[in-house]
Amino acid sequence: MTMILEKTEVCHLGNNCPYNDPYGTCFGVNKNRNRTFECDYVINGQIIRDAGVRLPLDQTGKMKVIME
Repeated sequence: MTMILEKTEVCHLGNNCPYNDPYGTCFGVNKNRNRTFECDYVINGQIIRDAGVRLPLDQTGKMKVIME
C-alpha cells in the first residue's frame, strides 16, 4: 500500500529517506503542504530503494519523469 499523507501531515520517514535531501526537497516533509501527497516510494511502511528520483516540483507524489 502506498503511503498517503493528508494536508499538513509530515512524512515520518523524511530524515531517513534517500528521496529527501538535507534541504527537505521532498514535498512530503513540508508541514505547510495544503494538498494530499501520495508517496509511491514508501510501500507498506518500507522505503523502496532506487525507485527513481523525487523532484522538488512534485507536490502530489505522483509526478513521473519521462526521458526521451
